[in-house]
Amino acid sequence: PCSAYISLNEPWRNTDHQINGSHGQPTCDSQIDGEWYRFTGMAGDAMPTFCISENHCGTHAPIWLNGSHPREVDGIVPRQACASFNGNCCLWNTTIEVKACPGGYYVYHLTKPSVCFHAYCGHFYDICDVVDCQGSCLDTSDCTCSPGTTLGPDGQTCLDENECEENNGGCSEFCVNLKSSYRCECGIGRTLGSDGKTCEEIEGCHNNNGGCSHTCVEVEDTYQCECPRGLVLSEDNHTCQVPVLCKSSSIEVNIPKDLVGGLDLSLINTSCKGVSNGTHVNIHFSLKSCGTVVDV
Repeated sequence: PCSAYISLNEPWRNTDHQINGSHGQPTCDSQIDGEWYRFTGMAGDAMPTFCISENHCGTHAPIWLNGSHPREVDGIVPRQACASFNGNCCLWNTTIEVKACPGGYYVYHLTKPSVCFHAYCGHFYDICDVVDCQGSCLDTSDCTCSPGTTLGPDGQTCLDENECEENNGGCSEFCVNLKSSYRCECGIGRTLGSDGKTCEEIEGCHNNNGGCSHTCVEVEDTYQCECPRGLVLSEDNHTCQVPVLCKSSSIEVNIPKDLVGGLDLSLINTSCKGVSNGTHVNIHFSLKSCGTVVDV
């Protein structure tokens, strides 16, 4: 794979490239399908090994490498690739393969994303600082990298150090690698303790609203989450969401009008607009229209 690969050099793949409503359309890596790839040019040097915020890398859900890059002697290694969206660094994930090549670069065996809009990210890593030996060391080309990074196989690139790979970063539940740092997270119904690593049970509504997205109600020795009129409680029993009715050939979404005010609602395909009936805004669309992607 080190001699037969496809270059990914699109500038929008870089972690610095951000999209918003007025700047750029989201991309989708639907053309990637099980080949070996290398990040080059303005796309960056390698995949980022830290969480990337949504709407970066030219897409809604950027894909990053959740693990360290291998050494050349490690050969081909499997790694988890995560897609970030809606505040979740790994809302979707897949397994890819990575190999360190003799020239000091990496190649990746990438799988095709199951849905849009997902795209693989590239990142420009910092170049190391050459140590000023002042006559006290033998090799004047020695490099040093800043804290939170480690020297890559090319001897000059400072790669991000994944603190989560060793003992889960000390986190009792979830560890999320960040650029030159990391953070601990807890599942729904628990909150991070004062040590920043241990998860504790949420005792009631007084603690972070019980983890509820809207209303928290005390019930005897426990609590429950409730939703405003027109919204329903999702499967996690904490998050309120708009009711979505999935039929065999179509989907219906009914949104209370007082939640959206005077905004015009539409799907990503703006020709599929919501229709108001006075109390609700209704969007009804076929599974074969409005840019819908069916994943069986």
